[in-house]
Amino acid sequence: MCDTKPNDLNVWVEDFLRKRRYSKYELELAGNTSKGDGYLGEVTFVKVLTGIGREEEKIYNLVIKSAKKSDALRKKTPIKEVFDREMFMYSKVFPEMKQFQLERSTEAPFMKFAKCYSVFNENQKEAIILQNLKYLEYDLHDRKVPQNLEHVLFVFENYGKFHAISMAMKKQTPELFEKLTENMDDLLSKFFIQTNMIDGLVKKFRDNLDLLKTENGVTYKKLSHFDKGFIEKVLVKERKPSDGIFALLHGDCWNNNMMFSYRDDASKQKPKDMMFLDFQLSTLGSPIYDLSYYLYAVADEKILKNFDLILGTYHKSLTSFLKVLNEFSYNITYEDIKRHWIEYGGFGVVMAGLIIPIELSDAEEVVDLAEEVESGDLSQAFNSSIKNKQEVENRIKAVFNHYASLL
Repeated sequence: MCDTKPNDLNVWVEDFLRKRRYSKYELELAGNTSKGDGYLGEVTFVKVLTGIGREEEKIYNLVIKSAKKSDALRKKTPIKEVFDREMFMYSKVFPEMKQFQLERSTEAPFMKFAKCYSVFNENQKEAIILQNLKYLEYDLHDRKVPQNLEHVLFVFENYGKFHAISMAMKKQTPELFEKLTENMDDLLSKFFIQTNMIDGLVKKFRDNLDLLKTENGVTYKKLSHFDKGFIEKVLVKERKPSDGIFALLHGDCWNNNMMFSYRDDASKQKPKDMMFLDFQLSTLGSPIYDLSYYLYAVADEKILKNFDLILGTYHKSLTSFLKVLNEFSYNITYEDIKRHWIEYGGFGVVMAGLIIPIELSDAEEVVDLAEEVESGDLSQAFNSSIKNKQEVENRIKAVFNHYASLL
């Protein structure tokens, strides 16, 4: 069910145009995202023609991301908080990150985020107006297809730069860093707790682990300690590990929260550029929370065999970009990053059991959270069976086997 009404679109667009001193406009609705692409929000694509009657008319191709209005869903989930978080990221954090880089004469500042034109923060009409990246030839990767090695290496390289900025800010502008991050609590764990999903996630994990009981007893034994108490601990992020290796996180790192540009590569096998999307769950923590979530959500067994190359790419990118930012106080080794993966990568393992079935679901199988809330129970919302069950099981078993091999 779509909560976005035509009148809402006009309110948001008029607010956006008023800030640019436009009054006359024509609005064309260009579509919405598919069911399941956004669980707490709606995404609407619009084309706005402005400057009508002036010498130069201008077209804005926009993405309007708006919060769901359901009162029941708002009581059960932190919708208001996640939209506030993303608005803060676009309006405060990203501009500060850009300024930090420019002040250090960074030749190629890292700003791989969609341009944000405006935010609208009225209760039950929360909206973020962004540039439509499709008109710049960026595309989503097919969520049903594992990302290839070229994509994974490219994403890890860019996560290295993204994490490096906040790590450098933490050292060089500590007061600013603290001001930007002091209220960034872990909204994902809050979501799991508010919706009573922990028991469902535990059951999903144990059911998946049982698949390996006879097939791979070593993995089964190594991961047998993932009981309810341990999974609860894994899902609540440690914001500031004692060794100081923590950064501002993307937070929601599945396939549909990044877009790729391939330019002249019609095969779309090797990305030339990318943009990260959706910062509603940004918080502080070990970089491995982002990396393990992403890798285990998009990779198959073949890709996971390249783990040392993948993690080495991240380490090289992180440490190189720290130097670009004139930050030399860290002495982060590859072994440090791998140690963090062992300590914090269980987060990605647990998330894989939730995300992989979503990525492999057909459109009619995707969960509608608002409908589930109206039925009175969210605890089993993501535990329904799907047609691609065998592929889901194979992907999850590959994740379990990989993580166990590191222990």
